[in-house]
Amino acid sequence: MRPLRFIICLMLLIAGLTAASAQSAITEAESVAADSLTVVSSATDSVAATPARQPRKITPVDVDDDKPRVVLHYYDKHGEPLKEPVMFLATLDTVKKAASKPLYPLYNGVTVGANFGDLLFMAFGQKYASVDLHADVSLHNWFFPTLEAGVGFANATPGRTNFTYKVKPSFYAKIGMNYNFVYKSNPDYQVFAGLRLGFSSFDWDVKNVTINSDYWGEETTFNMPSQRSTALWGELLAGIKVKIVGNFSLGWSVRWHQKFHVSKGKAGEPWFIPGYGADNFGFSLSAMWTIPAKKKPEPDIDPDSEAAPDTAAPAAKEEPGKGADETLPERKG
Repeated sequence: MRPLRFIICLMLLIAGLTAASAQSAITEAESVAADSLTVVSSATDSVAATPARQPRKITPVDVDDDKPRVVLHYYDKHGEPLKEPVMFLATLDTVKKAASKPLYPLYNGVTVGANFGDLLFMAFGQKYASVDLHADVSLHNWFFPTLEAGVGFANATPGRTNFTYKVKPSFYAKIGMNYNFVYKSNPDYQVFAGLRLGFSSFDWDVKNVTINSDYWGEETTFNMPSQRSTALWGELLAGIKVKIVGNFSLGWSVRWHQKFHVSKGKAGEPWFIPGYGADNFGFSLSAMWTIPAKKKPEPDIDPDSEAAPDTAAPAAKEEPGKGADETLPERKG
């Protein structure tokens, strides 16, 4: 029985030690958990104790589109470079382009001239010509109403034709206007474009009309005299005028012609029209004399510029010791 008791006692002892170890482990675990809760609670208390951060205030920026800004200028109002850049306040969109205005007076003279371009071509074999006198009036050196009057004639056999065309000297006239592109420059020089309306009434003949008959082997010649036509046409031209000496100038222009109306004769439409020519293009070369206006050109004064200095003669200086109304005593003989 003793061995049995010994075994039972040993087993009870082992069970008691096991229970004690388990109880100790539970106690330690509860102690650690309590400490953890304390730490968490402390952290929670510290977070709660920290004051809340105030939101940052933002000051709105006042944007004024109309507020002037600083502008640096390197050129003056005439486009000339400045010695030093100028900085000043300028309001945007307030600078306006100066309006174009005439520099010279309304009446700025008269020019008369003679066109001899076709006579020059006749020296090289041309068989027809139109010569005229012309005059224009200068308005502000800008616009030039123009009148041209002359005579045209022809005695030519056009190339690859079987007839001779003849026009006795016949009158023609043109009226129009020139536009001077350099109207603010010296009136002695012009670069211009213009328009003309021309008219002519003339008689013309067709002579030596030759017809060959291959069947009969004969050649027939006849004339168609006393044809009469009238013509109305327009011209678009461009040219220059250059001063040679004094009031004498030379000028030339190229012209494009367009027929508006041409009456036909018995032989059909005329080949040459006085003042118009034989085709759609023409050339003029003129010698001109200008009678300028007496009035001087108006100065181009900028209203924003400073007032002109006083040009009046300076007052005479008074001699010291003498008043304005004081007279010198007469000298005794």
